[in-house]
Amino acid sequence: MKCCARYEYSYLGSSWSDLDFWKGVARSKLRELLAIEFSPEFLDPSIDMIYNVDGVSVEKVSYRLAYGGRAEAFLMYPRDRVGKRLPAVIALHDHGGFKFFGKEKIARVLEEPSILVEYKVRSYGGRSWAFELAKKGFAVFAVDTFLFGSRRIEFGEGSSKGIDDVIKTYNESSYKIESLVAKVLSVFGFNVLGTVVYEDLAALEYLFSRSDVIDVEKIAVAGWSLGGLRALLLGALDDRIKCVAVACAMSTLDEILLNGIEHAWTLYIPNTARYFDLPDIASIHMPRPMLVQYCREDKIFPLKGQIKAHEKLSNLYKKAGTIQNYLGIFYQKPHIFDVEMQEDAFNWIERCLTR
Repeated sequence: MKCCARYEYSYLGSSWSDLDFWKGVARSKLRELLAIEFSPEFLDPSIDMIYNVDGVSVEKVSYRLAYGGRAEAFLMYPRDRVGKRLPAVIALHDHGGFKFFGKEKIARVLEEPSILVEYKVRSYGGRSWAFELAKKGFAVFAVDTFLFGSRRIEFGEGSSKGIDDVIKTYNESSYKIESLVAKVLSVFGFNVLGTVVYEDLAALEYLFSRSDVIDVEKIAVAGWSLGGLRALLLGALDDRIKCVAVACAMSTLDEILLNGIEHAWTLYIPNTARYFDLPDIASIHMPRPMLVQYCREDKIFPLKGQIKAHEKLSNLYKKAGTIQNYLGIFYQKPHIFDVEMQEDAFNWIERCLTR
């Protein structure tokens, strides 16, 4: 790895001194590596359903992208704040080998199959964390991204099975689909993660169009695992995002590769190591605030890599002159986003958006 990794666009390099100039160059290179060639846009938006649960108004919305079916999302906000513009959070779902659903993994839906309930217990302490965040006074937007939920690729799920069996079968088969899609995209010069990020950028444009609900000056983004990676990439690509909260999605790339950890295609950006380490990409969000939550027992992001990433992010923010805007918290936990971690993230987001 050392022979190949140069990280030419790390802000810690001696070639870079002016933060704004570096951000422009680094962001342009990141878009190039992600193969994002078109301006993100959404088409024909609609509010398809509104329901109220536990004091929260939930809008089920959808819009059309340039390809595939309609993207679906939930926009959630306190029922007693209807008509007011609220600080907003884009809540990004994880991978987890669970691709039948996307937004439903972190939002509250009217009927949840048992397999989804069990997943939330295993990953999120039994909570729908995006919904819980909305209860605290935020407008929270949870959207499906490429290959998940309403953006999944159908391949004959079998109507004779019960819903739990249908979901389980789809999830087990989806790895093959993801691998096939990665190969097809590569032939045309695209990649899976770049397509995911493009759709997240389109979701951001939709959210900014909802000035009837949100305060466009107070936008945060948060996620766990793949959701955390999506969060740091959105923060790197759009300065309108004020705060970024990342849970269990940070390590140096060398430790991931040297430890032989096999992530899904959604982690990898072609030719990354020539220009960026993962903390370098996250730091394009500087000087704005960033929270990174690390778990010492995480088997997907190695502890040594987490520690090195934390040190690197600290040094990056220090060079930018805003060390106070970076917070890294270590937990003695596995790859999880439990209630304690959620509450820490919620409190940090609240402080960040209200200061």
